[in-house]
Amino acid sequence: MRINSSRGRCNRSLSLFLTICFFTVVCDGGAVFAQDRSEPETQKQTPIPAFPFNAVPDTAFGVIAVRPAQILAEKSMQPVRELIQQEKQKNQTFDLFGLDPAQLESVVLIYLPSVKGEHLTPTFIKYGMVIKSGKLIDRQLAKKMFSKLELKQADFKGKQILTTGAIDGDGLCFFDDKTMIVSDNISAVLQIIEQLQSTAGKSWSQRLQTVEQSSVAAAIDMRIVRELAIGQQMHTLAERIPFWPVLSPLWDNSDVAFFSLKLDRELSAKLIFEQKENSEQVKQALEGVLSLGQNMFAQIQETARKNPQRVQKGDLEKMKVIESALQAGRVTQKVDQVTLATSLNDNESTRLLASLVPGIKQAREAARRSMSKNNIKLIMLALHNYHQVHKHFPPAVVLGPDGKTPHSWRVELLPFLDQQALYDSYKMNEPWDSEHNKKIAETLVPVYHNPNSETPKNASYFVVVGKDTPFGTKKGVSFAEMTDGTSNIIAIVEAKQDIPWTKPEDISFDGKKIPDFGGFHDGGYHTGFCDGSVHFISSRIDPETLKSLLIFNDG
Repeated sequence: MRINSSRGRCNRSLSLFLTICFFTVVCDGGAVFAQDRSEPETQKQTPIPAFPFNAVPDTAFGVIAVRPAQILAEKSMQPVRELIQQEKQKNQTFDLFGLDPAQLESVVLIYLPSVKGEHLTPTFIKYGMVIKSGKLIDRQLAKKMFSKLELKQADFKGKQILTTGAIDGDGLCFFDDKTMIVSDNISAVLQIIEQLQSTAGKSWSQRLQTVEQSSVAAAIDMRIVRELAIGQQMHTLAERIPFWPVLSPLWDNSDVAFFSLKLDRELSAKLIFEQKENSEQVKQALEGVLSLGQNMFAQIQETARKNPQRVQKGDLEKMKVIESALQAGRVTQKVDQVTLATSLNDNESTRLLASLVPGIKQAREAARRSMSKNNIKLIMLALHNYHQVHKHFPPAVVLGPDGKTPHSWRVELLPFLDQQALYDSYKMNEPWDSEHNKKIAETLVPVYHNPNSETPKNASYFVVVGKDTPFGTKKGVSFAEMTDGTSNIIAIVEAKQDIPWTKPEDISFDGKKIPDFGGFHDGGYHTGFCDGSVHFISSRIDPETLKSLLIFNDG
């Protein structure tokens, strides 16, 4: 059975984009970056439009909403904008289905439970995303970014639905010229459309009025989460936390929990817990959380005072800002809502974001390493699927129908990477650098591209070609021939080379001198082994050990 590696692309976009866009989304450096939110207080402020919370079905158990354009335009985001500019110089893009985040009015991510038999489990959670753009959506580009597969059309309540064809496959709907709905499950798209057109069942819209003017907003129905398997697992893990007795009333008694973060000169944040009963216990718990935070921070400050040599300048900045936030913290109660709120002025929020930039850079590099590792996992999965069909790995150079024209194994592997359409458009009876095929080479295939690469058309992953390497024969090597054991043989290496991904060229190895690998990450490079596993090889690895890993039959 051929394994499908495509599911999860839309899922990852839905679940990760909201976090990315707050800190590291790439936007056009022109008009947006030129805006300065420091105009005089007397100048009339443009009202912030409410989030489209009327799209949230009553059955949803969680919502996250972000205003990318508004956040990125804030004066306090200057350190993040500078980081973004640096990333743009590396050709890094983080658009969402072809939409420039600098023009995104809002993005609302909706979590919906999906029933599997009689149980609700984390595996069967559906995600739906409502995207509102400040400009007209380029539908053709959005469809292209949404899926490489041919999309099928269907009508639902007067709206055109686009889907990959699978019963529970990805779905897309252009609700109007500036609004699109996407999901990893077509049924979620249908639920959201139905909710938008309905005049009844607006419980979430009413609940979320408290946070509808926020820059970032989130809400979760604690009653549903407590019933979900993931909620039960969270509770089991949480009980191991030493101060869980302080937090447990929030878990046990809250009906709905809200989070609000607003950037408008100053930064204000709120945690709101709503419950019909036991509000006093919830208030006491929040007061305990605030007191606990203040006490813990006091201990940290005392430790820093006694050991100043261990405290870096950036840490001091963070400590000053955190101290201000804790001092400004207040717990209030209004009927059935209990709120923990704090705020930072413009200068404090700018200092905080500036102090976080190094951490953001480290987090991004860690994320890029993870992405590169995942790319190699997908390549290895494709190689295994290829082996299942052909009974051997592809050779490094695959010959065209004439038996003479060379092509890369990367082209040969495209159908096994859900790139059948791209493979079909490549002409195997022409050289890789023919006028037609050179256009194919300009197409970015994400799985062949390291996120730190500055040249999208170049390959980032190669096979090693030489005597007794897994790709050193003209016919391809089978698992049976790998007498060293598949877990002891390198198949794919990560390397920075000026080689287009369609070019039938890889890295040569004469059995003596180790070639240059890596170049994208400090300290080493990722490799894919013939058993499908992926390992990060240190640049300080013993050369003889590495040589033995490149050969498949040296004992």
